[in-house]
Amino acid sequence: MNTHDLIDTARTLVAGDKGLLAMDEGNPACNERSARLGIPQTEEAWRAYRESAAQHALVHRAKCNRAVRRGEYNAAMEKNSGVRIKRHTI
Repeated sequence: MNTHDLIDTARTLVAGDKGLLAMDEGNPACNERSARLGIPQTEEAWRAYRESAAQHALVHRAKCNRAVRRGEYNAAMEKNSGVRIKRHTI
């Protein structure tokens, strides 16, 4: 894939109201979190955890979007949620 195709693909992925949710956590961090929470350190358990975290992030983002539309959004809402939102321009 050349650079032009890559840029076109990235723009398509984030067109309109779309976005990307990056969840990159290395094995050591994942193992530590799993052990702390008493979650088995298996691929199946990690997948379930990631799906749960993604669902939480999506619900939070939807709430933020509604608050923005109502004019009630403030930076503290994002800061205190535990979900870090990064905006990048392609």
